Amino acid sequence: MRSRLLVAAMAALPMTLVAQALPPYVPTNPVLASRSPLYAQPIVDRRPGWHTAVTLDYGNAIETSTATDGRTYLFDAETSQVDLWLGRDLGDDWFSLVNVPIRGAHDGWVDAFLNGYHDLIGIPVPARNRRPIDTYGWVIELPDGVRDLPRASGPFLGDLRVAMGRRLGAGQLVLSATLPTSTANVDAWSRGTVGLSLSAGTRVLSTPRVRIEAAVMAGFTPTTGDLTAYQRTSFVGASSSLWWRFWGQQAIYGTFFLQSAGWKGTGFSAMEAAEFTLDAGGLLRLRSGWPALQLGITEDVCRSDDFAAVFSGNRVPAGAEPFAMAYGGHQFGNWAGQLGDGRAIALGEVVD
Repeated sequence: MRSRLLVAAMAALPMTLVAQALPPYVPTNPVLASRSPLYAQPIVDRRPGWHTAVTLDYGNAIETSTATDGRTYLFDAETSQVDLWLGRDLGDDWFSLVNVPIRGAHDGWVDAFLNGYHDLIGIPVPARNRRPIDTYGWVIELPDGVRDLPRASGPFLGDLRVAMGRRLGAGQLVLSATLPTSTANVDAWSRGTVGLSLSAGTRVLSTPRVRIEAAVMAGFTPTTGDLTAYQRTSFVGASSSLWWRFWGQQAIYGTFFLQSAGWKGTGFSAMEAAEFTLDAGGLLRLRSGWPALQLGITEDVCRSDDFAAVFSGNRVPAGAEPFAMAYGGHQFGNWAGQLGDGRAIALGEVVD
């Protein structure tokens, strides 16, 4: 399970803001981000001059997994992420984008807060509760040996991203490349090679108050480093986003982001499962003409072992009670006193 707190965004700079209602979503967890070049790029509207935005993320991640042969996997860290986005139109149909990422890795300081938050919303994270508070750990027991990966020291430059886009009616095509510019002192915190991605997006609905966007994407990253036997090279993904201006200039947003796994052959579901993430929050404009302040949180929807255990029926979540339904009737000309209700699975009900 991962939680990402977006503490501020779209800082004021002496240039025009990025010409888009929705913020981009860039995965922060290095387990996936060190392999996949995919990200969710919103539709970029036409606007003269330079476009710029700054986003600041602080993320908290906890992932544990056990292979069938008893090997274990742990990733427990907090990550900071500053992204500077620069863009410029190259005529009516073409535009360019540059993303300069600054990254950080930390032992943590928000574990206790997030434990309380997940308890409040009724989605506890047992893996977090079993770990020491605010303690870093990244240990992978692979078939060919144990990898104890240290925390990258100090803020470091991430992999620079450059992109070229073309507008096509209500949609756009964006080709991007991540460059191996990382200054991290630990290889696991960067791709270490060039990554390529192509996304095709469209605006499904556009009104002054509501925008809905969708995109599909594919990417490629060559293998590199001492984990090449476990690295995937091809990636596919999709995103769906909603922006709603509910009052004045104030808006809320949400982006569902799905992408394929970056690893194979490890035996750990936490590394080999697809990522399905919800990035949501508010875009607050304190004064007309000022940049928007973005406040939000990102949650994994179904990438943890806990999710799989609950929705496969192997674990009953805290506070829930299992139930089944049956009925009596005729079947094949004979009376059957107890039949199922015809559903393959019932996920549950909310009783008010």
